[in-house]
Amino acid sequence: MSQKTLLSAITWCERHHTATIDFEVLLASIPSLRLRWKEARSALRKHLSGQERVRWIKNAIVISFDDAEEKRGIARRLEESAEILDAIATRALTPKEICMALEISNQERLRWTKDGRLKTSGTLTFKTGRRVTVSTYSAHWVADLLKNNRLIDGWRKQDTA
Repeated sequence: MSQKTLLSAITWCERHHTATIDFEVLLASIPSLRLRWKEARSALRKHLSGQERVRWIKNAIVISFDDAEEKRGIARRLEESAEILDAIATRALTPKEICMALEISNQERLRWTKDGRLKTSGTLTFKTGRRVTVSTYSAHWVADLLKNNRLIDGWRKQDTA
């Protein structure tokens, strides 16, 4: 989940003087960003507000420009946007998010965390009448784990045996 991956979803069209960010590409390749799509979209809307030539279409943003100077300014804004998305995508996953990302039950998450198969990256503490501390999981590690789905199937077979 590097800024390079995020910038690779941008297509420049010199003929039509546009830059397009294709979120389908990003959401397919970055699971944590897919889980946090509403947050990412909101952050980008805020970041790009005030830009006169920004059009939001289904899962893309199209930005128009007139000349090379304006294009450089847009390129800077898109790099800043990539940094914002990278910060959202690389933040540690909560228990709910890891369950959704790996398509596992909370029982499996708890069992696999306890026996060390799911590696935690830290904890998150919040207050809801009482102090609650939950484990968090590295977004990078989860992305790597998703590349090898057979591993999760193997863990399930191991648990039934």
